[in-house]
Amino acid sequence: MNALMNAPGSARKLLVIPALGLAAAAVLVSTTWGQQSASGADEDKSSSEFTVLGDGELPTAKPALGEPRAPLSAKETGYAIHVASTDASIPATATDVRGGAGPEFLFADLPDDVDSTKRLAVVHLYDYTANVGYQQVVDLSAGRVTSSVSGKKVQAPTSADEADVAMELAIAAGGKLAFAQEFEQVQGVPLVSTDQVEYVSGTFVYDGSTVGGKECGADRCAQLMVQTGSGAYLGTWDFVVNLTDQSIVEIG
Repeated sequence: MNALMNAPGSARKLLVIPALGLAAAAVLVSTTWGQQSASGADEDKSSSEFTVLGDGELPTAKPALGEPRAPLSAKETGYAIHVASTDASIPATATDVRGGAGPEFLFADLPDDVDSTKRLAVVHLYDYTANVGYQQVVDLSAGRVTSSVSGKKVQAPTSADEADVAMELAIAAGGKLAFAQEFEQVQGVPLVSTDQVEYVSGTFVYDGSTVGGKECGADRCAQLMVQTGSGAYLGTWDFVVNLTDQSIVEIG
């Protein structure tokens, strides 16, 4: 099983995204998960919800830019997403995890090149129509994509919306999954809503160590870690969610 690093994001809204407590817990369980996309019930609403900047729309005009290696500001990130997602390399038919127009935004960060004197951002996107991931390098000063890498196996961390969809699909599977049965045993009520739990997700790529999930890597798959409001962790290591075809995959 190969769970890759995960960071929260949004397809086309400009958000300030805080760190979450459950994310740190996930790192302790699996060091390969890194930053995690988290959501769910009983969170500290003052620190865990997305904060929308302005009207929430991505900036189309170049904002004030920081130094080459300074952390990206929210406006710089939003502008980078706009430039990356509207570049000619992204098909007009691209859709996000919920079928909306435009690619799914996964995350944005500074490039690894510490010697660059340009203000650059690396933006990761996913097109669910073509089932293809994209890594776009954006020159923020020039307002254009300077490098685009794509492929069916370009599997960046899952977004917050992907985590939500994965959780919704897992709950919809009902008693078929052991974690839902365990939830009812622990809580005394059936699991019917994402609001009843806290959760994080990580990208799952098949590496030959599981019985199922061979499609994961070519398809976009997510693995969930789920916690009840009382703090109990539920066993979710027997399945992953195929976000490409919206199905549950038993991995044994």
